[in-house]
Amino acid sequence: MITDRPDLVLRLAARIPSSARRPTSNNRNRHLLDVADAHAKTRDYAQAIDVLTGIHQTSPEWLPNQRYAKDIMDRIVQRRRSLTPEMRTLAIAVRLPM
Repeated sequence: MITDRPDLVLRLAARIPSSARRPTSNNRNRHLLDVADAHAKTRDYAQAIDVLTGIHQTSPEWLPNQRYAKDIMDRIVQRRRSLTPEMRTLAIAVRLPM
């Protein structure tokens, strides 16, 4: 994501086996935030929400402390007319003002 190439992030992420790291590890979660951000930047908001929901389910105490997650959710919320229950749950989890 550093080079602002969400397409490349998604292509590379598809090659990383999910068993490569523990799902609750910080490295894996940071990688998943990059994947969620890439989906959001390609306007695949449903996939971005799915990835963020997965992080929230496996690491509910970690996600609220991540400014990156809050920024991703903010961009998604700004581009949607209405929020799904999942989006509301995540917005609350990352402490996004509504």
